[in-house]
Amino acid sequence: MIFSSRAVFLPNNSHSKWFLNFLKQPWRCFGGLDTSPSSVMRNAEVQTIYSQTLTIPNQGRLEVRCPFNLYITPLHQKDFPRLDKAFFTIYGDSGFQFSKEVWNKLFQFSTVFSPDDRTLRVMGGFTEAGEKELGEQAHTLEVYCQIPPHYEVDINCSDNNNVNVEYLQSPRVHIQTKRGECSLKNIVADSIVVHSQSGNITCSGSLHGTIDLSTERDGIIKASKLQGPFVRLKVENSDIRAKSIHSEHFFIQGQHGKFRLGNLHGHGILDLNSGSIRIGSVDGDVSLQCEKGDVNVFFSSTNSSTIRVQHGDVRLGVIDTVSVRLNLVGKRVQVDEDAEHFHMNTTKQGGIVQVQGFITEESSGSSIDVNAPKGTIQLDVRDWFSTLKLHRHVDQ
Repeated sequence: MIFSSRAVFLPNNSHSKWFLNFLKQPWRCFGGLDTSPSSVMRNAEVQTIYSQTLTIPNQGRLEVRCPFNLYITPLHQKDFPRLDKAFFTIYGDSGFQFSKEVWNKLFQFSTVFSPDDRTLRVMGGFTEAGEKELGEQAHTLEVYCQIPPHYEVDINCSDNNNVNVEYLQSPRVHIQTKRGECSLKNIVADSIVVHSQSGNITCSGSLHGTIDLSTERDGIIKASKLQGPFVRLKVENSDIRAKSIHSEHFFIQGQHGKFRLGNLHGHGILDLNSGSIRIGSVDGDVSLQCEKGDVNVFFSSTNSSTIRVQHGDVRLGVIDTVSVRLNLVGKRVQVDEDAEHFHMNTTKQGGIVQVQGFITEESSGSSIDVNAPKGTIQLDVRDWFSTLKLHRHVDQ
């Protein structure tokens, strides 16, 4: 048995001006539900053009295919103990001064729940008239969805619309966008995958799970805290900024841009063709490669790490309490005069300087190997107290 519904539009009552003004308030609520539009739509005057409630199982899958802005947030169990409802509200930009009847001719929207595979399918699109009127406009419609918090989410956006997903505890969150931005906030899932053709990806709060975020062209990845067994971040010609990455294994890749990472914990690879890399603190093993650009990285702990910079300088920081052997090879090697805990031996050959030494113990099994044949390597050995201020410099 399949349950389906189509759009039911609210009547246009000229005698309810006060009610329409109420709907336009940014704190819009119905029956205890926050159905306010996202910040993108709040920048414009909006009108509610569609509203719907469905009764569904509390476990299942949400599949969305439409070219509208999406805002997905969970139900609250205190309001709906069974978590068996789904709410949909569509907002339109009232700057177009369309009546409800006109909006009805510009787009189509439907929801279909299939009990066989427990999938709630949301489909929308512009009509032929809507394509002519709105096809080149950005952010004209937004679908606000409230669903059970444990639903899987599968979103495929076909245009420049934005996607916001927040506060879910889901087996799977998979999102594909084109030019629009994707924002995630406080998501816990077995699998979190976001791919954009050119849009920005922003993660606030924390994301926990197997995480795969990628964007092409000039799309940027920004994150607060990423945690899970595997984290993959990939950009093309832009930046990656993350305050904290906690992962058993990670892979961070880009063609051209800047990597600005705060705390990096785990084992993995950083690969950047050109740009610059700055890491506030590494606790783990990294293999870092930058073809052209400067690298600034501090190690609080490592077993085995390598840094390769073909054209560029390396600034290496190590805490003075760590036991590690260093092998530094570059056109020039500069050791901070305050590095009293570093015991070294220097050799020069063919215009290349090699500095080998150790901190704390010569027999240490841990090592950091740095190779910058056409650049300068600068070594700073820092005490524990000075490391407390490292996070202030990561975003500069």
